[in-house]
Amino acid sequence: MPIHATMTGSWFRPKEIASLLVQSPTGELGPEHGQLVEEAERTAIREQLHPHGSQVGLTFVSNGEQRKAGYTNFLPNRFDGFSKTERTGMQFPPVLIQEFQESNPALLQALQGQQGGPFVAPAIESRLVYRGASLAQEEARQAARLAKEEKAPRIFVPSPSPGVTTIFFPRSGVYATHRDYLFDLAKELRKEYQAILSVDGVDLQIDAPDLAMGRNTASWGADFYDLLPQHVDAINEAIAGLPRDRIRVHYCYGNYLASHRNDPEYARVLREIVRLKAGTIVGEAANPRHEGDALILEDYVKEHGWPQGLRFAVGVVDVKTPFVETPETIAARLERFGRIEGFDPKNLLGGTDCGFQTFLGFDNVTHEVALHKLEALGKGAALASKRLGVT
Repeated sequence: MPIHATMTGSWFRPKEIASLLVQSPTGELGPEHGQLVEEAERTAIREQLHPHGSQVGLTFVSNGEQRKAGYTNFLPNRFDGFSKTERTGMQFPPVLIQEFQESNPALLQALQGQQGGPFVAPAIESRLVYRGASLAQEEARQAARLAKEEKAPRIFVPSPSPGVTTIFFPRSGVYATHRDYLFDLAKELRKEYQAILSVDGVDLQIDAPDLAMGRNTASWGADFYDLLPQHVDAINEAIAGLPRDRIRVHYCYGNYLASHRNDPEYARVLREIVRLKAGTIVGEAANPRHEGDALILEDYVKEHGWPQGLRFAVGVVDVKTPFVETPETIAARLERFGRIEGFDPKNLLGGTDCGFQTFLGFDNVTHEVALHKLEALGKGAALASKRLGVT
């Protein structure tokens, strides 16, 4: 089986969709905008399958999150328990502020100067109760239909992890402890995961940047490494008994331009994420900070082996730089993983470090550059397949 190419969820929203999302009080577009959303999702799928009209593109595509202002913003639209009037801002921990000050002070100033945007959200006023199953199911149904019409071999719909939800929606006094909040979210978000997976032909991607990014961006009041096992356990509890081969979990270190020198140690993150009861993990490994993670994974596999039935969509495209990777660069990155002794290259996919527009207006490269990157990704995965003998 060849190495398939995929990406990490979010794609560029067209102007018409963007203007509506800016005005949306829910962070999500409703059925009254169904035609526009369908057109945007179809375009997103086509551009992944055939970037710049290429016949070599991605195999596993997403709906591009076109109906949502961001990968977490829409949650208040699907839960009871959020305040209709009170809003609260995500608190940037001192370590993140220090990193921005030394490596990207302009971004820090822009983020701190925001009166709204993705990092200001409704406050929690009572225990969160999920009520969005019909919305999630309808989104998945449309994804399945569009994938069939556009001849996409496989499509996934993203949804946030319990842990990343705790970052963007800070715990209030409603929950006694972080653990209480985390596992209550796991119980409720399971309902969304079930709704997505109830639709044949659709995979679920759980967006879980908390498994790495949380060290720099979360205000949990406890050590990141102490909480990390709980965050993995919360995901496993939320997906227990669901079809493993249709579940992907994405981890990353944060889709922001900075030094990332305070990112957690990959060796300590890796030993936890391999406990995930998912079929595929989708991780960051293309940028200068994390390209060397291949060596750490090699050491881990040598000592512990690789979990049976677990696939790895390795980030071989950096979504934070306008440099466009060549197919050869992508193939070389994939080969580093595919030639690790004890790691079967049949478990390997080529992916992107993160999404291209995780929040509305929050992107690091242009649409045009992103298309070039996806075209190179498709060609690079094909080249790596040939070189690794898995065509």
